[in-house]
Amino acid sequence: MKKNVLIVTGSDYSQIVYQGFEDAKALGCKLYLLSDGSFDPMPGVFEEHFTYDLRETKAVLNFMGSQSVKFDAVTIKTSEWLTPLTALLAKQYGCVGNDPITAFNCRSKYHMRQQLEKGGIPIPKYKLCRNYEELLSAVMSIGVPCVAKPVGGNASYGTFMIRDKSDLKGLKGNYEAAIKYLKMKAVSEDMFAFDQEEMNLIGVPDHVDMVTDYLVEEYMAGPEISVDAVTQNGKTTIMGIEYQIRMAPPCVMQLAAKLPYVCNKKEQCLIEDLIGKTVDTMGILNSATHTEIIFTQECPKIVEIGCRIGGDDLHDTIFTVTGYNLMFESIMVALGVKRHYEKSIRCHTMMKFLIPAKSGKVEKIFIPPEVTDDPNVLNVDTLVCEGSNVYVPPQGSDYIGYVSAKGKTPEEAERNVNKAFNKIKISIQ
Repeated sequence: MKKNVLIVTGSDYSQIVYQGFEDAKALGCKLYLLSDGSFDPMPGVFEEHFTYDLRETKAVLNFMGSQSVKFDAVTIKTSEWLTPLTALLAKQYGCVGNDPITAFNCRSKYHMRQQLEKGGIPIPKYKLCRNYEELLSAVMSIGVPCVAKPVGGNASYGTFMIRDKSDLKGLKGNYEAAIKYLKMKAVSEDMFAFDQEEMNLIGVPDHVDMVTDYLVEEYMAGPEISVDAVTQNGKTTIMGIEYQIRMAPPCVMQLAAKLPYVCNKKEQCLIEDLIGKTVDTMGILNSATHTEIIFTQECPKIVEIGCRIGGDDLHDTIFTVTGYNLMFESIMVALGVKRHYEKSIRCHTMMKFLIPAKSGKVEKIFIPPEVTDDPNVLNVDTLVCEGSNVYVPPQGSDYIGYVSAKGKTPEEAERNVNKAFNKIKISIQ
């Protein structure tokens, strides 16, 4: 299989992801990397590392179009904000992939809600708000409790809850603090923004400001799961279901997660049916997908869906639990190689986020060797560096990192992750 494969990314990869790359190379694939140049990839993996400011969508397309090498496949792992660019590049090279407007609809929570609503998929009541006055009006219309979230945000950035009418007194302050935090993130990382030209390029009919436009949605109470799947030619196979543990209201940040989600056959079938219908409604044809669901008293409702692999530890824990490498599978799907899956549960895993105790500057992150050397510990990953500023609600919603571990049972996995977690020391100035 002599094929040229372009991998688009906003960050470096784990050892298990690199193993997926090596497996693809063993089949004869030549791999190329496109990033913003913020890291150096593992030597010897990629034929060439293209670097460019990935915030400039049209310029990136022109830059890659000017290269001598042409690609047979374009794919991505986790970088949610780069999924529309990945789809545009696949279209530019005539490769298998999702339509750019499909990728954008998965990025914009407003367009996602519109699409799911048309398809009759259960979702929360919602309203689009472009300023504080509209936000306040939406809260009064939707009713409390409700949740406010940025149209283009991810990882719960800028999301906050209005529990009851007493929270209305602090609504303006919480909204303005969230907008300030999102603008700071958008400038430093640009994880949200698409300008008018980029939206026209993608074919977006109803423009939004991905940073400052908000959705107000009804608060959905109940257990929450995330579902990672692989879709090929419109057929979807679930690869992993994770149970998510979040902070108590009014915070919405995730604290921990367990994989696989333990449930009965009836609930498993319900999840599979809902995922299949959601993927079809969004028009996702060929890619990995990551979907979040809340089991409300009324019915399970879709929180969001992305046309990429789940973030944080999900790729590696799904590999540990099932033996399937989703990065390798994404490459095969992008190449049009027919896939067939026979899954079994090899172990259980649990992940816990390292969350700052207060806002401030990270002075020290101490991870003792006994943690990283523990064979039951799967991942210890830091998302910020020493010297970085971090913010806790309502100022922000930063994570310092996470640690994940495995065990033969859910209980053993939890004991192992707690053992490692408690040995990690973080000081904030």
